[in-house]
Parts: sequence; C-alpha cells; structure tokens
Amino acid sequence: MNPLAERILSARTRPRSESVIADRRTSVGADGLFEAAEELRLALVTAAGVPRPLVAVALPLSTDAVVALVAAILGDLSVCFVDPSAPEEHRRSLVQALHPDVVLDRSGIRTVASSASAEPREAGYVAMSSGSTGGGPKGVVSAWAGIDAFVPHGAAALDLDASSAWAEVSHLSYDLAMTNLLVALAAGASLHLSSSLGDRLRPLGFCTRVEATHLRLAPRFIDLAAAERVDAAPRSLRVWGSGGDRLSAADAQRVFDLGVATVVNTYGTSETIGFASAARFDAGGELPTVHGALGIGHGAVGAWRTSLSGDGDDGAPAEGMLAIESPHLPGGYLFGAPNGEYPRWDTAERVLTGDLGVRRGEDLFCLGRAGRRVKRSASFVDLDALDAEVKQTFGLATFTAATPAGDLVSLVEGPAAQLDDLRRGLPTVLRPDSVPDVLVPVAQLPRLGNGKIDQAAAQALAEGGMLTESPR
Repeated sequence: MNPLAERILSARTRPRSESVIADRRTSVGADGLFEAAEELRLALVTAAGVPRPLVAVALPLSTDAVVALVAAILGDLSVCFVDPSAPEEHRRSLVQALHPDVVLDRSGIRTVASSASAEPREAGYVAMSSGSTGGGPKGVVSAWAGIDAFVPHGAAALDLDASSAWAEVSHLSYDLAMTNLLVALAAGASLHLSSSLGDRLRPLGFCTRVEATHLRLAPRFIDLAAAERVDAAPRSLRVWGSGGDRLSAADAQRVFDLGVATVVNTYGTSETIGFASAARFDAGGELPTVHGALGIGHGAVGAWRTSLSGDGDDGAPAEGMLAIESPHLPGGYLFGAPNGEYPRWDTAERVLTGDLGVRRGEDLFCLGRAGRRVKRSASFVDLDALDAEVKQTFGLATFTAATPAGDLVSLVEGPAAQLDDLRRGLPTVLRPDSVPDVLVPVAQLPRLGNGKIDQAAAQALAEGGMLTESPR
C-alpha cells in the first residue's frame, strides 16, 4: 500500500471518526468506502489484465467517482477523470491521447482495444492542464507519493481537519477540484458532492444544505454567490478558498460581506501538484494589492517553493515570471504539449509557469499570463489588470485582447445598451494608452468547462469584432 493510501486509511478510520462521503442520492462511511474501493480495484485489474492499469473514469461527480479515486490510490493504479458532460469530441480526443487500459463509466468497465498499454513512468493521478489558452488535451502524472507529501501542508493552509465538512461542485477532471478532494480525504474531513448545475450556480445554497465549513472555487463563483437571493453565507461556512485565477481585493471583500470569516488565496498550476503558495486573509484585516490582485503568500507550501525570476539580493520590489520548484514535480507531460512556450520544465525540479508576478517585501502577487501584457505608447498594458479594474469599478465581466495591428478590443459580457456608459467611464479609471479602442458586446464570454475564459476563442472573437464594431 502506498503512503497516500495509508494516510487516507488512517485519517478515516480513527476512533470516533464520523466523516462521510455523500452526494444527493447516497452516502458512505469509511468501512463502506474502502470495501467498495477494494472491490472496484479488483474488477479494474481483472478487466485490464495488468496489475497496474491506467484507468479513464467518466463518471459524474458523485460517491461512485470518489470510490474510483480511492480504488486507484489503494491499488497504486493511474487514473484520469473525464467529465461525461463535456462535448463528445473533447471526451473522445482526451481518451485517444490518454491511451487507457480500461474506461469506467455509468455503463460499467470496458477494455480499450486500441490501448497502447504503455505503463506510465509512475502511478498516480493524471492532472489535466486547464488549457485556457487553447490547444489539444495535455496532462501530467502527479505521483501518489508526491501528493502524499503535499496534502498535510495543503490542509494546514486551508485550516482543514477531521471536523471539517467540504463542499464540492466541480468535476474531478478539474485539477482544483481534485486537489480539494485529495486534501479533504487525507485530512479525514467529510465530503459533500453535487454534480447539479443548480448547485454550481447557487453554491451558498448548497453549502447551507450540507452545513459545509469549507469550499474552494475559481473567483468567478463569487459572482454567483453574491447573486443568490440569500442574506448571507451559511453560519457553518468559515473558509472560502480561491484558486485557478487572480483574486481581486474587491472579490475577497464580497466574500467577507457574505459573512465568511476567512479567504485563502492559493496559487499553483496543473503541472506542479496542488498549490505552491497560499495567503490567508481574515475579515476586517488589510487587503494589500498590486494592480488590483491580492497576494498569493510567501511562496512556500511544504516542499513546494514559488520563486520569481526578477528576485534580486537587495530586497527591492521585483517583477518577473513565477516559477515553481519541488523534488516532487511530475516529470513532464504524459501526453500533449503546451500551446505556446509556457508552462515548461526549466529543470527536472522547476516549472516556469508563464505567469507574471511581483514580490513586495515577503509577499508574492500573481498578475496573470505573460502573454497578456502588451506594449502601447512606450509603456506596458497588463490586459488582466485592465479587465480586473473594469470588473471592480463597473461590475462588468470583460476580456480585452490585442489584435495583430495593435488595437485593444474588449469583449463586454451583457447587453449593448451598457456600452455608452462604459465608454464614458473608462477614461476616468484607465490610463489613456490602456483605454480599449473597441468595445464588443457578447451575450456570454467563451468559457471552458472549468469556468475559465477560453482565451483562444475569446481572442478570435475579439479580432472578429474589429470587423463589425466601430472604434470608440
């Protein structure tokens, strides 16, 4: 049994442990979980005909999906989760790239005749990169031993223990959700799962129903929570974790206004296991920002270190690219390749993330993707910061892109009627060289299944908008 399996078994079978795993239909305690997981492990191995198969799991977020995850950990198998609600073409391309030995879905276990039967270099979870910049599927094997080294430190950063109740509404194909469940399992916390679209759109209502103490979501879910017709978050909810995108001080304040006492802002990539930096902010405390972005911590979570390429020895504020180092990093992409230069392995133990960062004193700040910074009129414009400023000031979701000709085009989510007011207001909050040349109304910004903006699709939409919209 690998160390992670031993950690989870120990955490969930301690005396007086009352942790459960539950979805809308079923729940399971520790004894039932491990019994079902061992039965499934044997079935997967038998169907694959090899002792350590690579398994693709295409189940909705449910107790069955967690049983499959625990079966893979107990058996030291490799597993990749595929969202069954994703478009068929996406699911097919992912499975073709993965070459699993078996697929587990709602119809049962089936052997994949076209499997390459290539044993992964080390068993573990195949983390799918978010792919927000476009391109085909790509993934890395995060070894169970490496995850075991991470989870106690991740739990400490999130103030998570066996008395906690974790709420999860994101599918396990999303690396942030997988980290959430692995940390909660290893801490002995209860898990409450929902694949319901209604619960994703109304996360506070879900947290109220299951009396959750913790959840961790991408920042865009704060909009959904604030829009719910409730006066406040449930009294049980004490930690709101954020990850996957830059978090603004305004969004953190909206969480506090809902009555949640603590926001934990985490930073990491799909390529580096879990998160490699975290910052805790408490209601009523100071919220220091750089270009509107909250800090991501001091750059250390266990054996993971977040560094900045611009760091010097004089202690002065520095700006550069964020990098993550650890002896537990995956050894590169199992399949696929990055769409562009980053993320990439600089050494076996260091990944260059492609995110711009700033260090102020001991604190690090993530400013967004390096490719989202363009030069205009002899100065640089940070497009992510521009969109964050519009969101904070005007309450509008935008995606601003630079065209090959150098124009700035902002896609604005919502009706065209709001554009005149926005045009008049932008020069009052933005530098003259950063005011967009064109505003294009869109019913909805193109997004991926994990909620991030599909930057490739948005860029194409923005460039197309130059042909149909008039400049300001």
